[in-house]
Amino acid sequence: MKNPRAVTLAFEGWQKDGINVYNTEEGIRLSDNDFHSGTVFHGIIFLDEEHEQALSEALEQGFTPTFLVFKMGV
Repeated sequence: MKNPRAVTLAFEGWQKDGINVYNTEEGIRLSDNDFHSGTVFHGIIFLDEEHEQALSEALEQGFTPTFLVFKMGV
């Protein structure tokens, strides 16, 4: 069973084809709003018990996971 878990997300930056575009014209345009490094968003992820435990243990050990957003849905 998947459990919903609230998460705090910190925006890190923009990439295209795996390359950081921060210092490009596109990167500057994309960052000219709330989507710039350090902006915090709140969301929900759904984890099964095994993934929830693994993530919780890693966080307790001081590790910081990084996620990429590929698609948005409702």
